[in-house]
Amino acid sequence: MTFEQARNAIVSGLEKHIGHQVNLSEQIADQPEYPYCYYSVLAPRISKHSFGLREVLDTEDGARLIRSEPVMATMSFTFCSMNRADGDGYILGEDEALALAEQAYGFFLLNAHNIPTEFGDVVINDVGTVANRTGFLVEDSVRRYGFDVKFAYIRTDEMQTGTIQKVNPVGTAKS
Repeated sequence: MTFEQARNAIVSGLEKHIGHQVNLSEQIADQPEYPYCYYSVLAPRISKHSFGLREVLDTEDGARLIRSEPVMATMSFTFCSMNRADGDGYILGEDEALALAEQAYGFFLLNAHNIPTEFGDVVINDVGTVANRTGFLVEDSVRRYGFDVKFAYIRTDEMQTGTIQKVNPVGTAKS
C-alpha cells in the first residue's frame, strides 16, 4: 500500500461519516461553504525498518522482488466555521466547528480503528486531543478545532528482478 492509498481511504471514510467534504489544505481553490474540514499531511512515512521484508516471487512475467515494511504516518484535521446568519436563525461558529470536530473524532475512535482497503488495512494508532486552532480573519474569527491522527499500514514496493538458476562450485567444470 502507498501513503496515497491509505490517505484516500481515511479521507473517504471521514467524508461519509461527517457528511462534508474533506479538503487538502493549502490549495488554490475557492473557500468551501461553512462548516468545512481540511487536512494536512505532517509525516507521510515514519519507518524504523531500513531493509524491510524482502522476498522473490515467480510470476508469469518472471521473478519479482517484493519489499514490505510496516510504516506510520501522521495527518492533521481541522474543522472550520464562522458566526453567521442562517435562514433558520444565527449559527455560532464556535459550536459548529467544535461539534464537527467531535463528530470526526468519534469516527476515528469508534469506526476507523481498522480501515480495510483493497491494498491492505490502515490501522489508527493514535488520535490526538481536540484543540482550538481559531484564527482571526479581517473583522471576525474563523472558529477552528482540530486534532492529529497517527496511523500505520504496510508499505510494499516491487520490481522485476533476475534470479540465479544454478551455481557451479568453484573449480569444477561443466562438461
